[in-house]
Amino acid sequence: MKTIDLKKTLKPFYTASAAKPMLVDVPAMNTLMVDGRGDPNSPMFQEAVGSLYSVAYTLKFTFKKEKCIDYPVMALEGLWWADDPAFFLSGERDKWRWTIFIVLPDVVTKKDAAAAVATVENKAKFSRFPEVRFERFAEGKAAQVLHIGPYATERATIEGLHRFIAEAGYRLRGAHHEIYLGDPRRAAPEKLRTIIRHPVAKA
Repeated sequence: MKTIDLKKTLKPFYTASAAKPMLVDVPAMNTLMVDGRGDPNSPMFQEAVGSLYSVAYTLKFTFKKEKCIDYPVMALEGLWWADDPAFFLSGERDKWRWTIFIVLPDVVTKKDAAAAVATVENKAKFSRFPEVRFERFAEGKAAQVLHIGPYATERATIEGLHRFIAEAGYRLRGAHHEIYLGDPRRAAPEKLRTIIRHPVAKA
């Protein structure tokens, strides 16, 4: 059995300090993605998360059984934005747009992912099975910081990250990015750990 330790090889991109933001150069990665819009507490978002994990674990178990390759299912990640940035900043969640995704090892191909999607879709228990797709995601230069606590208290952490980016001579580009290291179903809200990341470009 060959083991691909993604958590070890990608550790610099999934480790952050709550005390000090940092710049990282994020490499291109294979991912499973789902797009949507609206409140993250909506049934549609929950179905998207459930479908994404179902496909991710189907891929993992298929590789372990058929190819003798084992690897961990990585943390859920989300890209967040709004057609009008004011809606995102004001917290009008029904107007938010999002892409949620899970990183895959490079050995997983688009064909492998399509087969897993077909398997899960045939067994889906969700009333609206979302379009789960394979995509090579390249984020590049970004700044990130660790937020500890409920999602509702992220604003101060985000504002601090934005100040760091400006003071370092960069500007924001692309979508707000969150990496969910904690499980809100199991961890107390005050103990949740979320990496807040934003891609940057030279100012």
